[in-house]
Amino acid sequence: MFQARGLSYTYPSSRIGIHNVTLEAGPGERIVVMGPNGSGKSTFLELVATAIPSQPETLSLFGESKRTATRALRKRIGVVQDQPVHIETLTGLENARLFSELYGISPGETDNTLVDLFAALGLEEVQNIPVSEYSYGMKRKLLLVEALVHKPELLIVDEPTLGLDPPSQAALLTILENYSRNGTCILIATNDMILAQHLATRIVFLCEGEMIAQGSTDDLFAKISGNTRIDIKLKEKIVADLTLDEFAITAMPGRILAESNSGMNSLPRLIEAVLNSGFNIAQIDVRETDLGDVFTYLTGLDIRDNNEWKMDS
Repeated sequence: MFQARGLSYTYPSSRIGIHNVTLEAGPGERIVVMGPNGSGKSTFLELVATAIPSQPETLSLFGESKRTATRALRKRIGVVQDQPVHIETLTGLENARLFSELYGISPGETDNTLVDLFAALGLEEVQNIPVSEYSYGMKRKLLLVEALVHKPELLIVDEPTLGLDPPSQAALLTILENYSRNGTCILIATNDMILAQHLATRIVFLCEGEMIAQGSTDDLFAKISGNTRIDIKLKEKIVADLTLDEFAITAMPGRILAESNSGMNSLPRLIEAVLNSGFNIAQIDVRETDLGDVFTYLTGLDIRDNNEWKMDS
């Protein structure tokens, strides 16, 4: 569906967006791009969506080299950006129908699809209300409807769960899995760990514009040694020089991340070693490892933000 070969982009200010990214994806794949703010996630998505031009021969879409978009090409792509853009005086349903017509679909052809999408995302009761009265979360849901109404071959979504409540997040996961089963290639930028682990067939890590790793969740978890993560925050804002045989330790200023296969049984020994080294502990968190821990292990940086995705139990 797309193939990037050494894809790079530098902004007019000389800031590097991404550099030398090589990645390809086929029908039905679900690619999740992860990285801290400024890592190049949105830039990469905008390039693949042809929202910004790429360098010659560095990007192919549907088997053809493309730098900029054509109308025919964009009919095959669905895009959800991080900010809603609608005609506020139109109702939600009118906006969605307008998008379907812009994609070249005759009025009425998408009615059944729209009924299903509005219902799945909890918008059926407000579909005939002007978008000016929608909350931010409703507008985000409507963006998803508009991007999916024409059943795109390639779906590109920036921060898919932003503004969505847990039931809508779970509904979105089901929708994306269904579209994927029908052949849609999905490219998503998000740092939601649980969403990524549930959805992705492949994870891509970006850092400072460069791709540092890619693979399935199993591939990436194999890069770290333990399945229990102990996160110790220190009162001293320095890097602790600490080594213990049973732990894989990553030290950052004021913080120690330790991975262990021994679970909680290893915690007392680690605490004792930290205190004996002359450090004071401010906080301890123990949990199972996730993709954020893999990213930290590879880069020494923290990928986390405050937009965590949660599934209903």
